[in-house]
Amino acid sequence: MPPASTPTPNIPATYGLSLLSLMVERRHQVTDILAGSDLTHAQLQDQHAQISGWQYVVMLNNALRLDGDGGLAYELGLRSQVTKHGFVGFGLISCATLREAIEFSERYFQARVSVFHSDMSIKGDQVVIDLRETVPLGPQRTLILDMVLVELCSLFAKVLGTDTTTAGWTSEIWVPYAEPVAYTRYQDRLPRFRFNQAAVQIRFPARMLDEPIPSADAVSVQLAIDRCEQEMAKRAASQTTADLVRNHLICTDGRYPDVATMAQKLLLSERTLKRRLQEEGSSFQALLDQARHQDSLRLLGNPALAIKQVAEAVGYTDPANFARAFAKWTGFSPREWRQHQATRGPN
Repeated sequence: MPPASTPTPNIPATYGLSLLSLMVERRHQVTDILAGSDLTHAQLQDQHAQISGWQYVVMLNNALRLDGDGGLAYELGLRSQVTKHGFVGFGLISCATLREAIEFSERYFQARVSVFHSDMSIKGDQVVIDLRETVPLGPQRTLILDMVLVELCSLFAKVLGTDTTTAGWTSEIWVPYAEPVAYTRYQDRLPRFRFNQAAVQIRFPARMLDEPIPSADAVSVQLAIDRCEQEMAKRAASQTTADLVRNHLICTDGRYPDVATMAQKLLLSERTLKRRLQEEGSSFQALLDQARHQDSLRLLGNPALAIKQVAEAVGYTDPANFARAFAKWTGFSPREWRQHQATRGPN
């Protein structure tokens, strides 16, 4: 049985906005793409906002169900713009060389999107960037990897001022899964993919590392560094006690930490933890219900899991108790919610 909950780091709301914009362009309704995500269009339009990884996965599931385009990841990756990443993007185009831009991204891009960790090495005349996921990506792993890998290749091409439609791609993508059906339709627009490999990698000629970036500006890159450091410090300082609890509400073998275990994890007494949450207008039980709600929506989006499995995965030994709790959260029974999501089509 899969765990009900894994760490779901926040990601920039601009990722959700990019997905939503593409789906609206394809004539789908905003409400249909956001269904079950607890997000609004206005939240996604906030350039400084973050959304939870589970919310983005809910949007992806909705988009795939409504659109049926298995190449959605490729399209999202190709459309990515440097400006989507705020001061991180500004810093990338201000670096002197691609080597400097990669080093910049390793500190600030990964802090902004902490779902992945990368390592760069040189093997012969090739640069190899190994990408490792920091949390399990679930049923949409292949789609998310494809999107991120194509996006990174696209960003570095844009940083170097390369028009891939005329000059072609110098990068190559290695992935550990078989070629999907949609790849044939997109391959002329994509970097070359090598399927069924042992690792997730981006490769390109080592000579490119020291190629100058046309928009390089030492003053601008220092400004970007200062701003990124400020944002990282602000994010760390702004975490509430509720945020810290959410980060540790991870379900293992059908059990979430209880309040005593959580207090121990946060180096607080149980009484202090409860008091701080109360002062923030929250409670441990409310946060636990929120985690179960979010995990339930994510797991119910996987049709391979029986409802009984989902119930057990979020800590309910009795499916009837799970159904009552789920109805309280959503207004639907788990079966009704799954059927409702499956039968809603494009308007």
